[in-house]
Amino acid sequence: MKYSPVIVVVAFNRPKSLERLLFSLKQAKNIENAKLIISIDHDEPKTVLVKKIADDFIWPFGEKEVIYHNQRLGLRRHVLQCGDFAKTYGSVIILEDDLFVSPYFYDYTVQALSYYDNDERIGGISLFNPPREELYEKPFVPINDNSDVYFMQFPSSLGQAWTGKQWEHFREWYNNEPDISVIHLPDKVFTWPETSWKKYFCAFLVKFNKFVAFPKISLTTNFNDPGSNMKFNVNHEGQTQLKIGNSNFRFINLRDSYCIYDVYFEIMQEGLNKIIQGLDEYPYEMDLYGRKNIEKITKPYIITTRQIINPINSYKRALKPHEMNVIFKLKGTDIHLGKKEDVLPNQNKNARAISDYQYYVFRRLPRFTMLIYNYILRKIARFY
Repeated sequence: MKYSPVIVVVAFNRPKSLERLLFSLKQAKNIENAKLIISIDHDEPKTVLVKKIADDFIWPFGEKEVIYHNQRLGLRRHVLQCGDFAKTYGSVIILEDDLFVSPYFYDYTVQALSYYDNDERIGGISLFNPPREELYEKPFVPINDNSDVYFMQFPSSLGQAWTGKQWEHFREWYNNEPDISVIHLPDKVFTWPETSWKKYFCAFLVKFNKFVAFPKISLTTNFNDPGSNMKFNVNHEGQTQLKIGNSNFRFINLRDSYCIYDVYFEIMQEGLNKIIQGLDEYPYEMDLYGRKNIEKITKPYIITTRQIINPINSYKRALKPHEMNVIFKLKGTDIHLGKKEDVLPNQNKNARAISDYQYYVFRRLPRFTMLIYNYILRKIARFY
């Protein structure tokens, strides 16, 4: 089935952000007819200019509708209401106002929604490719195969799309007010604010073993403008490379892909065993970032950067992305395969794992320099 998703812009009180996003939308290619909805949450008088920008904007690719809410919804309710347009129109693209899109964002989304239409394990489509894992902001790069996508049990909030069927499954579950505290999620997810719709979708993906299809080259990028979930712009970590070339996207079925990642941004055995021999006899989970709660791991074996008593195999940590060291069986003493119960506890959980990983990424800098760097980052994060 070929979809023609409605484009919904989630706007609030950031006029410059909205103007920038609308400018990028106007540069889109290969759109024949697509409805644009600009949904503005209530925050008068701050939203007066936002509404004027939305009203004055000329959308060259079809119908435009501006919705101005008379009562404050908040980010979570606002995004959820915008997602409901997937049921009304059959499919939807959600773009928050601090994004900027590739000229091929619509082409990619139409192709992706159509390709994964009948795959029950796909819970949505991401237009954004994160340059780092979002839990502790360490570098993340998926391994390469012969496709333009990878799969992850983690939600996308910087440009995402759903079919009506995908969204309805999530909405039915969400409307029953689920207790997400009983779902195996990273501890960091539970610290996200109550304004976050994303933590509920994260729990939904894990509970039902669904995945989001992510592009390897992003179709959106983010300016991290101050807003509901970010009070200050202290970095450009939302910025990532945008696709500006041709639109011949190569998709792959989830069952055939190597690039399958769990909610911790760790490659899963389901994908890794397709390209590596000799590990299928060990039911394992990956813990290369060294951040998983060992007690929540259900499999008997683990591949981790933590110390293990009597490891079965050990690997170096030199190739990137870090799972390549296991794939090529690069012998060393940094990554270990062993029994889950043989993992030694981290002596300095809050600092050691961060500094060790970033030393691996930025190995030309002295370790002491990285320790100081991480100390400053943690102080800044705590302040804001």
